Amino acid sequence: MRNIPKKIAVLGGGVSAMTTIYNLMQEPDWQQKYDITVYQLGWRIGGKGASGVNRKIGDRIEEHGLHLWMGFYENAFRMMQGVYKGLNRPLGAPLATFDDAFKPQAFFVFEEHINQKWIDWQINFPTLAGKPGDGIMPDTKQFWEMWIKFIIDHLINFHVDSEQNAPPKNARQKFMDWLAKLWHKIFPKKNTELSYLEGELLDWVKGKLAIFEQKAAQTFIQLGEKSLKFLLHLLEDTTNFAEKEMQHFFSFLAKLKGWLWDLLERLIEKNNLARRLWIIIDFGFTLVKGLLQDKIIVLEQGKMIFNFDSVNQEDYIEWLIRHGADQKLTVPSPIVRSMYDGPFAFVKGNVNQPNIEAGTILRIFLRMALTCKESIVWKMQAGMGDTIFAPIYELMEREGVKFKFFQNVRNLKLSADKNLLESIEIGEQVTLTKPYEPLVNIKGLPCWCSTPNYEFINPQEAQALQEQNIDLECYWTAWEDKNIVHLQKGTDFDEVVIGFSLASIPHLCKEIVEAKANWQKMIAHVQTVQTQAYQLWFNQNPKTLEIDTDKLASTYVEPVDTFAAMNHLLVRENWTPEQNVQYVAYLCGVFDELAPIPPKTDHTFPAQEQKRVEQNFQTYLKKHLQHLVNGAYDSQGNFKENYLTSSYVRANISPSERYVLSVKGSSKYRIFTNETGVSNLYITGDWIQNGFNAGFVEGAAVAGIWTARKVSGNNDIPIIGENWNH
Repeated sequence: MRNIPKKIAVLGGGVSAMTTIYNLMQEPDWQQKYDITVYQLGWRIGGKGASGVNRKIGDRIEEHGLHLWMGFYENAFRMMQGVYKGLNRPLGAPLATFDDAFKPQAFFVFEEHINQKWIDWQINFPTLAGKPGDGIMPDTKQFWEMWIKFIIDHLINFHVDSEQNAPPKNARQKFMDWLAKLWHKIFPKKNTELSYLEGELLDWVKGKLAIFEQKAAQTFIQLGEKSLKFLLHLLEDTTNFAEKEMQHFFSFLAKLKGWLWDLLERLIEKNNLARRLWIIIDFGFTLVKGLLQDKIIVLEQGKMIFNFDSVNQEDYIEWLIRHGADQKLTVPSPIVRSMYDGPFAFVKGNVNQPNIEAGTILRIFLRMALTCKESIVWKMQAGMGDTIFAPIYELMEREGVKFKFFQNVRNLKLSADKNLLESIEIGEQVTLTKPYEPLVNIKGLPCWCSTPNYEFINPQEAQALQEQNIDLECYWTAWEDKNIVHLQKGTDFDEVVIGFSLASIPHLCKEIVEAKANWQKMIAHVQTVQTQAYQLWFNQNPKTLEIDTDKLASTYVEPVDTFAAMNHLLVRENWTPEQNVQYVAYLCGVFDELAPIPPKTDHTFPAQEQKRVEQNFQTYLKKHLQHLVNGAYDSQGNFKENYLTSSYVRANISPSERYVLSVKGSSKYRIFTNETGVSNLYITGDWIQNGFNAGFVEGAAVAGIWTARKVSGNNDIPIIGENWNH
């Protein structure tokens, strides 16, 4: 007898929901097991990652903000490799392959405010061999060797670029002699292998003393490399060390850091390289001490065991200070600030309230530092909607997943005992005259539009939507649903996956929240924030604008602290020769909240917030953009309006658009996908308990895999790097 497929209703089409479906589709004969329908508000999937082309203005790409993929997005990249392979686009077509869709970013810039002036700190991060998504996590030896090389490169750069300010020779000689004695004192010769290495180090130091005067800088670098490699051996298995020996090691780090400060202090005020070298040293020492002292990382026979959640009651800066970070230079430095700017970690959008869990951000930092393949940053070669969600939609729709657009989820109804989802109330936003086709062809690439494809909608409704400038994705829209339907358990669904964002939960799941204490705690403790984004299209080339073609910068003026040149996207757009667009830049940051989210009956709220963000944009042009795009300003510092062909300014304020935060102490209140208290209901998203617990694509992807595991009962669905997420 043929099995009846399980009917699964997926509410929302963000990264996590699509990852859930994709992994269910990897099961043999999945069409015989599952009947999957996606119910999507408005005309496109993608959640906060949705984008659209504006057919009226140059087919320009309009995003929710700046979207970049990090090199550690192993599970998200693996899915996209599978999507592009399964889609099998014709060779030569736009974005035909995964390699066409993602390109590495060559460098990254931190912005520093030094002596009342902004300066660039360009970083070329170390990377590992392999391909993002290949399923291979590098081993401990690769981690350390990569960073030893990175640190030594910085030492070399420091000595080459600051030779005239090089430390005195006698200081180096004293250091070498002191270091040799310190090794001997700290690590007793009870372990044969350690004793051998220690003796080797001492012999090496003595042998170098004779030639030290002639080759001081070179010898210093070699000593650093030798010492770091020796440290690697000592840390390969922390179980070799008793608590007393570990304290000796911490004492050694403190003394070494103190000596380096004496060496660099007089240079820091006037030498950028010296200041940056000190920040790297101080941050690195603080990180190593904190990770070991708090037992966040334990190395057992070369295998790393993680316990990041143990310090989540602390804010990241609090944790750094507790472990001795320099509060004048390191704590306010871009290395630390970037870990707040990236995840928009400011409560209520207030840049004076940075707040993020120490363990959560340490996990993400170490994944970036230790596991990025080829490049730390990857740029999508079209809008995110067209690089990610159009291929996903095409593949899934072709394979039998059903998509219903313009579906406004209004309420989820529980059974009398509150343990089963019985029905879902959905408002059909428009009346379709024929099956909706969401994608349009732009230069051969299937793309989403920034507005609905009105030719599929009842003409009277389509006309009203355009005349009234209705946004069907907006929570506060005055538009009335044209029909109400009630999906019933057993008829329309057996199980349900909630894939919309956390801030939507209180409005769409009121009955569940009222009935379930764990939902109430999650809503109370896991916060969200609204964001703002600017896109600028210039009619001047990078040379005229005095900016790098591929500049990517962070830690700039708050709140709009991130900037990226996105010139590679111009090939996807359709600007006229008269418009002459030659440079495009995206900027984003948090957007401060003046009041709590108003009720959806306040139809004026979106216009008020849009006006406010446009005022912010004008202020940014007048006061802040010049450092980034100096050539767009005259000698008096006035912005050259005629250089700007087009701009797009967006306030991300709807509950579905708000970014999920990881304020200290909040992760423990996140709910796991099948811990809803409702037997046929699962939740998925970057806001559930997924291990990363931060607003990153990878966290959403891992959450989706967990959901697929629980829906299918197949716990063997792989999660790359799963040991990092506990």
